[in-house]
Amino acid sequence: MVDLALPTGDGVYGADHPDGPGVTITERRGLNIVHLAGNVDDAEFPTAARHALGLPLPLSAGETRDGRGVRVLWLAPDRWLVVSTEPVDVSALAGMAAINDVGQGRIVLRLEGARVRELLAKGCPVDLHPGIFTVGHCASTLLGKLTVIIDAVTEDAIDLYVTRSYDLFVREWLFRAAQEFGVRLTNT
Repeated sequence: MVDLALPTGDGVYGADHPDGPGVTITERRGLNIVHLAGNVDDAEFPTAARHALGLPLPLSAGETRDGRGVRVLWLAPDRWLVVSTEPVDVSALAGMAAINDVGQGRIVLRLEGARVRELLAKGCPVDLHPGIFTVGHCASTLLGKLTVIIDAVTEDAIDLYVTRSYDLFVREWLFRAAQEFGVRLTNT
């Protein structure tokens, strides 16, 4: 019997393909993640947000924007997730927006490789075909039985935002589901 428990170290597991593993899973550490809620109909808020973030808020469902080390994901009308490698000063938005640091409550896994979309399709109802779920789009959806946020960073790289309490469950699910493609684990 094959042991499919999550390994404790970095390495390559599962099927051996001549081109190497079809999926690489890496935890993105040291990110600042802020949930932002504000009224875009208030003329001052979008302008203040643009100045604070260095880019305009995405206003269409599932749209993302990025630049200057900041990525903003549209979550719902008047709701965004602001992700950055360096702290972003959003204090100018106090009083016109709800600002919550959610970085300690989430993990972000970068899934890369030619088989990433096939892997996620095993447990996600979103049509992940690159012509449908295009680069620069995100969605709050299910993966297995959990709500996650998926963000198409490139055609072969998707960031997966997971509530920290489900970290081990999601990693084990991904590891098991990726066996047929071969999976490289880094930063485990």
